[in-house]
Amino acid sequence: MKPTYVIGHKNPDMDSVAAAIGYKIYKQSFDQGLFLAASAGELDQEILFVLETLGFEKPQLLKSVATTVDDLLDDQELVHVHPDMTLVELNNLMRSHQLKTVPVLDEGQRFLGLLTIGDVAMIFMENLGEGRHIETSPDILRRILNLRVGEIMKSRDLVLFEQEESVEEARKQMLTTRFRNYPVVGEQNRFLGLISRYNLLQMKRKRLILVDHNEKHQAVEGIEEAEILEIIDHHRVGDLQTISPIYFHNEPVGSTSTLVAERFLERGAFLSESLAALLLSGILSDTLIFKSPTTTDKDRNIAARLQELSGLEALDWGKKIFEQAMQLDCKDDKELVSTDLKEYTSGDILFAIAQLQTTDLDSLAQRQDRLLSTMTEECMRQGYAFMCLMLTDILEEGSQMLMAGPQRSLIAQAFDQSEGGRFLPGIMSRKKQVVPVIYDVLRKHAMLG
Repeated sequence: MKPTYVIGHKNPDMDSVAAAIGYKIYKQSFDQGLFLAASAGELDQEILFVLETLGFEKPQLLKSVATTVDDLLDDQELVHVHPDMTLVELNNLMRSHQLKTVPVLDEGQRFLGLLTIGDVAMIFMENLGEGRHIETSPDILRRILNLRVGEIMKSRDLVLFEQEESVEEARKQMLTTRFRNYPVVGEQNRFLGLISRYNLLQMKRKRLILVDHNEKHQAVEGIEEAEILEIIDHHRVGDLQTISPIYFHNEPVGSTSTLVAERFLERGAFLSESLAALLLSGILSDTLIFKSPTTTDKDRNIAARLQELSGLEALDWGKKIFEQAMQLDCKDDKELVSTDLKEYTSGDILFAIAQLQTTDLDSLAQRQDRLLSTMTEECMRQGYAFMCLMLTDILEEGSQMLMAGPQRSLIAQAFDQSEGGRFLPGIMSRKKQVVPVIYDVLRKHAMLG
């Protein structure tokens, strides 16, 4: 059965991971099918600490959802033969399953070769010759029927595909060859199934439920080739397109985990202590322990319910989470500017905003020049018109803004900033206090330009 992946944005944060795991459990409880939680990037120390402490496995790392040969495989039973099987046994199996092609596998399910009904027919024709030895035909037939599969299978000059190969590459290979079926193998040559040209017409896209984002630049690679089934989010409406109408829940709250937890509570569904703690972690992280201006009464009320169910004290637990997130000395400059980075577009302009949270802004002062240099390099590498880095002090409840890139001056004016930036009291939220300002500046600039 092909799974439906519940997945957050690139550069996953605590909220996106908690929401993905939580909504996966919710869907698995109430809907038919297989649901898997996934992440579109590596997890940072804060997330790993929470998952390990609460006893959750890491979501499956899914760096791309582009269609691959694996998506051409169906759920049919894998019928195969072993190399020591006789032709009599092979005949019985092919007739009972109405097969024209069978794979030959070893005991470890590793692919060895193929046999087709045409191969078997050719053996009979070659051994019978021109019919000059009719009197010895019973012996000839007996010898043929006692042949082993390993003696007659084809193991050379075959076209086979690995499961992660692109569908486009498979299509090209099929158009230049005339085989009926093509084997697909995974790691260590493990056989996964057979595909044909027919499968190209029946290809199934990877199925996704997106949480905590709905913009293409923030989504997992290959999103345009996947089928989006649902979106649960709390950000502005972005630019993703879907094949057909979908369920889209977008609400202005401080955390996607709030919306996922609300699903459980509204239906009176069972919420384990560990899952309640995980969703509480997502809320505390995204609302900066309720200090972010994006925090709503719903976030606080849902968090209070989760606190009761988990047995945790929200403030103490939130501080432990941020202690893990703020171990900045262990990260290099590239990690600091890219760990919590989100890309945005406005017309033809691509830009990025990253955010670092700390309880000691002064500790980052000596790294400021290096951070700006790294940001400039990232702008050149990724083609950003500009890049902003929010250094957010949770205790002082404000941020310093670092800016780099060829069009940084345009945005610096909006926040009355120099390159190095000054401390902006009350600026805590990228989504609510920075992104809208930047879009407004770019809109006005486009009107004047």
